[in-house]
Amino acid sequence: SSAFPALDIVAIADRTGKDPLEVAEVYYDLADRLRITQLMDRIIELPRADRWQSMARASIREDLYAAHAALTSDVLSVGNGSSTPEERFVAWESKNAAILARSRSTLEEIQGSDAFDLANLSVAMRTMRTLLRTHA
Repeated sequence: SSAFPALDIVAIADRTGKDPLEVAEVYYDLADRLRITQLMDRIIELPRADRWQSMARASIREDLYAAHAALTSDVLSVGNGSSTPEERFVAWESKNAAILARSRSTLEEIQGSDAFDLANLSVAMRTMRTLLRTHA
């Protein structure tokens, strides 16, 4: 997955047959609701003192982009053509209420941390990925 949201949005639109504008609205709505933007900021702030730190940071960042894209597709799969991003999210949330509540409390705890490192950001990432198993 690319480090450029616009490319992800176009790819999702292609895959789902949805209008890119509709995809973009859901994509950015999710970024706000799940505080993906703040998480990305924390990942970008991770140290890159050596090659391994740089690779770990790049890997976790790519994971977050991929999870964000996949979640966008999931949310787009509920509702209909006239649904607002909020209506889609509410429908998706009610389908996945239990797992979302657990994930949200973990993410909030991490986002409330004083310090961000590979350890808690890796857990945040794993938590984001559990949201993708909701339809399996």
